[in-house]
Amino acid sequence: MELSLLQLLLASLLVAFGCFIQGALGFGLALAVAPLLFLIHPDLVPGPVLFLAMVISVIILWRNRAGLAIGEMGSALLGRVPGMLLALWVLSFATSTLLSLILGGAVLLGVAASLARWHITPTRNTLITAGLLSGFMGTSTSIGGPPMALVYQNARGDQVRANLGGFFLVGTVMSLAGLTLLGHYGHHELLLSLALTPAALAGLALSRHAIGWVDAGRLRPALLALCTLSGVAVIIDGLLAL
Repeated sequence: MELSLLQLLLASLLVAFGCFIQGALGFGLALAVAPLLFLIHPDLVPGPVLFLAMVISVIILWRNRAGLAIGEMGSALLGRVPGMLLALWVLSFATSTLLSLILGGAVLLGVAASLARWHITPTRNTLITAGLLSGFMGTSTSIGGPPMALVYQNARGDQVRANLGGFFLVGTVMSLAGLTLLGHYGHHELLLSLALTPAALAGLALSRHAIGWVDAGRLRPALLALCTLSGVAVIIDGLLAL
């Protein structure tokens, strides 16, 4: 089913908001808007969201390249591979209802992780574990940021944005390749991705002005509240379809 003009407009506004959040925080595009995009049209998740994350990750990584740690990113990517393969296996038989429940659960898990006070440092083992969880969540629902963000919760802003940007760039390319081979990302999804790219770039451009607010912690409460509401909404939608 094709998107109507109204659906495309709403999706574009959500994508711009999500990319604004990701440009400022280093993650948050899918966490903030993927459930709402799924409610607009299931074809928008996960492929088009992963494509947009790939595009803006290039820019985010370049902006914050001074904070990149290649070794840490390599450990995380090592863990992402098995997580991605597990997600592709789940997607091979998952129904739309199951995907909505997984998507909503991933959002609520991300919110819980953001509220947690665990003291986690980016060691090789924690990065591999976070990469595995991120690979599964990111490939199946497009929400792969929370596990990695939890590892970098005590790092400087430029380190968070650089390392998450690098991880998402390589990881989304891997996940999109897997989805393409599985038949979940084709011509239709590519057209949707390209149609939403201008909104993604606009939101990312505006994110420069929010970095100071992020460092002061002003965006976090509102973002977590939005994520909680959208996660619950998509779970209810999935349960109603049973």
